Amino acid sequence: MKAFVLFIAANIFCTVGFAQVDTISIKNNNLQIANLKEGNSQYLCWLKDTKSGSVSAISMAERTILFQKINGKDVIVIVKHNFNNDTINNKYVYTVSDRYNFKTLYNYSKKLNVIEAYNYQGDEIKGADSIKQNTKANFLLKFKNLPYNDDLDLETLSVLPVKNIGQKMAISFYHAGSAITPKFHPVEVVGEEQLSTINNIKVDCWVIKLSFDSENYDLSWVSKSTHELLRFESRGPSDTFYKVKLFNSDQKF
Repeated sequence: MKAFVLFIAANIFCTVGFAQVDTISIKNNNLQIANLKEGNSQYLCWLKDTKSGSVSAISMAERTILFQKINGKDVIVIVKHNFNNDTINNKYVYTVSDRYNFKTLYNYSKKLNVIEAYNYQGDEIKGADSIKQNTKANFLLKFKNLPYNDDLDLETLSVLPVKNIGQKMAISFYHAGSAITPKFHPVEVVGEEQLSTINNIKVDCWVIKLSFDSENYDLSWVSKSTHELLRFESRGPSDTFYKVKLFNSDQKF
């Protein structure tokens, strides 16, 4: 009887001490992609020094989500424009992803006159040699596990399968053109909060933490009802980078 009681106690300890970690991946196809909505979003962005409180790198990011069919395939097209006071830092990004599992199929970016274009095929990313002046035409990297696109981090984080506070997940992001093989990072639903928006309207949000190491992590506030990412903070030991959503438009011009 004593041994049986000890066995039960050990199992309770394991259940409490080691919460299940859900691996969020293209293979598992467990993002809630149906919660993505077509439309235009704008974010005010800035960098704040932790010690002095000074603000710099003020910019605006515009992101547009479109549902299209390309070559008979249902896809999600996301277009990003980053606008800065100094136009040399402006950047344009165009991505095409599979509407079924959010796997990136094509990634194009242009900053000044520097063009980078990639095709995702199977378990690898290759420079798109059909794009003129592509500076990454000869690029090639194979993945062990297909990652999500770092250019689409806000969209990806907004459709995580969140259930409750304390939920633990793991996810892998990759920035196109990087030679570093992506790895999984821990994600945790660390709380819930009411954000005050325009006209002091309160929005119930999940607060989600994506950790890179002990000192660097991202926090995202995602609306429970609309699944929009309303606030984003990338925190480090010396500064924090902010993104705050300004408005959303469903109009197509």
